[in-house]
Amino acid sequence: MARTSDGGSRGLIAILSATAVAGVSGYAIQLIAPRFLPGEGAYLGFAVFWSTMFLFGGAVGGIQQEVARATSPRASDSPRSSISRFALIALGVVAAVGMVAAVLLAPTAFRAAPVPLALAFVLGLLGYVLTAVLTGLLYGLAEHAAIAAMITLDAVLRGAGVALGLVLGAPMGIIGFAIAVPFGLASSLVWLLARRRVSGRYLLDISTAQLSRNALSTVLAATAIGVVVTGLPLLFDTFLPSGDAAVIASLTLVVTVTRAPLIIPLMALQSYLVVHLRELRAHRMRRIMLLLGALAAVAAVGVALAVWLGPWLIGVISSGRYSTDPLTAAMVVVSAAMVAAMCVTGAGLLTLSRHRAYAAGWVVVAIASIALLWLPVLPTSPRALVALVVAPALGLMVHLIAVRSAAPALSDVAAAPVVDRESQDPA
Repeated sequence: MARTSDGGSRGLIAILSATAVAGVSGYAIQLIAPRFLPGEGAYLGFAVFWSTMFLFGGAVGGIQQEVARATSPRASDSPRSSISRFALIALGVVAAVGMVAAVLLAPTAFRAAPVPLALAFVLGLLGYVLTAVLTGLLYGLAEHAAIAAMITLDAVLRGAGVALGLVLGAPMGIIGFAIAVPFGLASSLVWLLARRRVSGRYLLDISTAQLSRNALSTVLAATAIGVVVTGLPLLFDTFLPSGDAAVIASLTLVVTVTRAPLIIPLMALQSYLVVHLRELRAHRMRRIMLLLGALAAVAAVGVALAVWLGPWLIGVISSGRYSTDPLTAAMVVVSAAMVAAMCVTGAGLLTLSRHRAYAAGWVVVAIASIALLWLPVLPTSPRALVALVVAPALGLMVHLIAVRSAAPALSDVAAAPVVDRESQDPA
C-alpha cells in the first residue's frame, strides 16, 4: 500500500470530501450564473473567462503530477532536495507566457472587461504555479490533510467571492478577480501552516533539469486536458462563431452540468492515483482494470439519468431559457466517461514515467476536438456532439495501447523511486 502520514484510507476520504466541496462550489457557481447574468452574451462572457482561466490553469497544473511522481519522504541519512529553483523557473515561464496570452486573448475571450480580466488572468496563473508545486510535494509526502485543506479553502474562497459578485451584479472585472485570486491565496495560507512538515523532509528522484523536462510533458498533456475539459466553452466560442448564440449557450450549459460529476473527481485524484500506483507493489494492472470497470458502471447509470432527467434539469437551471434533448445529454455523459477513463490510464503511464505516451493520448484528444469542431460539414449541435464523443475515443485508444504494452512493468515494478525512461519510451 502507499506510504501515508495520515493513513491511506483516511487520506483518500479527506481528499474526496474536499473534492466534493470544491465540486459543489463550482457546480453552484455554474448553476446560478445563468440566473443572475442578463442574457446569452453576459453568460457566454462569464463562461468563456471561466473556461479560459481553468484551461490555462489546468495546463500549469500539469506541474503537480510530475512533482508528485518525483517526490518521496526523505530518510534521515539522505541528502536534502530543494524544489525552489524549479518553482522560480516555473513562475518566470508562466508569467511570460501568461502576459503574452492575456494580450492576445483580451479582445476576444476577455472582451467583457479586457484590462481587468487580463490582469486577473495573469495573477491567477501565478497562483496556480504555487498551488501546483505545493500540492505536488504534499501528494508525494502523503500529507493528505493539508491537500484537502487547500482544495477546500480554494473552493470556498472562490465560491463565496463569485456568488457574492453575481448576486450584487458586480462588473465582470471584479468577478474575474474573485475567480483568480483564491489560487495563490489558498496555497499561501496552507504553506504557512504546513511548512514545517514539508521543508527538508522530501527527496526528489531526479535533477531540476530533468524535472523541468518531465514537467514539460505533463504540462503539454494538461494543456490538452484543459482543452477538452474546461476549455470547451472557449472552443465553442472560437470554432462555432456562426452558430446561434442560444444554441451555443445551451451546449455550454449542458456540457458544464452533465460532465462535471464524472470528470472532476478523477481529475482531482490524478496525482493521488499516480502516487498510489507508484507505491503499489503488485497487481497494478488489475487495479487499473478494476477502476475502469467501476467507471464504466457509473457511466452507464449516468447515461440513464441523463436521458431521463437531463432535459428537465437544464430547463430548471436556466429558468426555461435553454433546452436540450435526451440524446445530447447522454452523448455528453459518454464523452465524460471516456475522458475520466483517460485520467486512470494516464496515472498508470505516469507511474512508469511514460510521459510521451501520456501526453500523446491527451494531445490526440485536443487536436481531434479542434479539427472536428472546425469542419463546417455539420450544423452546430451535431458537430459539437461528434467532437465530444469521437475525440476522447481516439485519445483513450492511444492510452489503452500504451498501457497494454506496459502491462508487465505495471504489474511487476517495485515501489522504489521510478528511474526515468524517456530515452526508452517507445511511444
